[in-house]
Amino acid sequence: MIGRRTWWGLGGLVMAMAGCGPAPAPQAADGPRAEAATQGPGAARTAGTSSTAGAPGAAGGVKADEAAKPAPPPKSAFAPVAQIPEEVELRLHPVEGALLVSTSNLTMLEGEQEAVAAAVGVLKDGKIEFPKRLHLPGWWVSVIGVHGRYPDQLDLIATGTTGRTGVAEHYALGPKGWVQRVSDAGQWFTGVASMGSSLVGLVGPTMIGPSRFVTLRGPRVGLTITPAPRKGECRGFDFEGASRYSETEVRPEAFGATRDGTALSYGLDCKGESALEIWKPGERRSTILPIPAPFDEKADDVRKLILPGPGDGEAWIVDGGVLRYQGGEVKKIDPPAKGARVLTASAAPDGTLWALADGALFARKGDAWEQAPLPDGVKARDVAVGSDGAVWVAAGGAILKHGGAGEAAGAAPGSIQLQKGPPPKPRENRTLPRPGGPKCPQNLVVLYTFSKTAPDDYDFPLTRKALKGRTEFSPARFVVTRDMGQRFFAAFVPTWDLAKKLEERIKTDVQGSTPQIVCATPEVVRELKLDLKTGEVAK
Repeated sequence: MIGRRTWWGLGGLVMAMAGCGPAPAPQAADGPRAEAATQGPGAARTAGTSSTAGAPGAAGGVKADEAAKPAPPPKSAFAPVAQIPEEVELRLHPVEGALLVSTSNLTMLEGEQEAVAAAVGVLKDGKIEFPKRLHLPGWWVSVIGVHGRYPDQLDLIATGTTGRTGVAEHYALGPKGWVQRVSDAGQWFTGVASMGSSLVGLVGPTMIGPSRFVTLRGPRVGLTITPAPRKGECRGFDFEGASRYSETEVRPEAFGATRDGTALSYGLDCKGESALEIWKPGERRSTILPIPAPFDEKADDVRKLILPGPGDGEAWIVDGGVLRYQGGEVKKIDPPAKGARVLTASAAPDGTLWALADGALFARKGDAWEQAPLPDGVKARDVAVGSDGAVWVAAGGAILKHGGAGEAAGAAPGSIQLQKGPPPKPRENRTLPRPGGPKCPQNLVVLYTFSKTAPDDYDFPLTRKALKGRTEFSPARFVVTRDMGQRFFAAFVPTWDLAKKLEERIKTDVQGSTPQIVCATPEVVRELKLDLKTGEVAK
């Protein structure tokens, strides 16, 4: 699931999150230089209790205590094939020839001397192995997707971070490890699609800026993204004209394609409404189609996806809810269960949509959902379907599998212990921070990213010099914050206008600085009380 910019906080200023070595964190001049099975859901159906059981006068009536016994739970078609290492959160990435996984948090792997920022593993003989060849470089990297054939032709997309902003990253696997092909600061991959003989990704801005297509493999695909009008609501990310930068008419949040090669980009239009940008086969220019919102409430912790549907010209659009693109029209479909929110999904080769909602697994092939029971009722954390139709699920501290062309070698019988209790409390989802704006309840101006050598009590002399005598900034609260292990010097400001003025003042007076305004409330490590009359730190 390419999620909506999975996996990030202020430190990501990314997707964050959420598909590679990020560029070194830019320092203000203030600092020291220092990623369905054709059998269907496969749930074995069990007959319910007979309506005559225990009925008065029925021949051979059943005893009351026996009649009260609940029917056994339906048998699951999923079987555990590997244990997930303790305290490791995984995303599943089926590719031709293997099931790959990626860690979504800093992880201490067996045999490693320090935590690995982003490790890619492979399922082999019932065990998940993390060879060093598959480790990704970088301080904090979130894998969005892996595509191709293992072990000789893989493309990986991810979002890294410079400490201030996200980095769109593309890697190809070489003999010695991942080789970086793309590293674009301020961008993130919204998705990847196979179009003819080409593998194409769509890169969008983490905050402001243009979108563009990136050909990962094969011939270049010459598609044109509809630009924003020169005047009007599309001037910049903020719909109230707060930004002076122009963008595209549809700000992409998910990208994919139908089986016949129709490319689709899902996001928000100039008015902040859901829209679909469509490139039909053979056409370079797009059309814009207004569509209903997939989910009624804001859902930052879901993955935004466009997946191939059952028919050649069909697609699933997933964003908390599910839409179906068919015949050039988009229709909202009922959720898998009342009020359920779809966190992620994956499409089988036949177009069956496998969706995860509230820890339960559902499949939809025609016009109805069917729940697929999991062993011991464990809660699902991720789902992905391979090109052979194998459905993989991360649940209960294990990797489960159903279907596929051939069963992968699993662990020894009885060696996998499923977690029957409630799953571990999930870590905080890292979503892309929102740009600041008039509607933000708390604008934060990020002034400076600490270098590794900056002392904890660093007092930012160049920033203080730039603010000396600027008492109009007295309402601002200057703080040192921390996110994902990275420290920042920032200021909470009460109004949007004051945030813009502070951003401009630092940008102008502190050479080399790149302050940014975000809508965030990070952890405060310490407060720096400044006497703006003198530019000194108040005692």
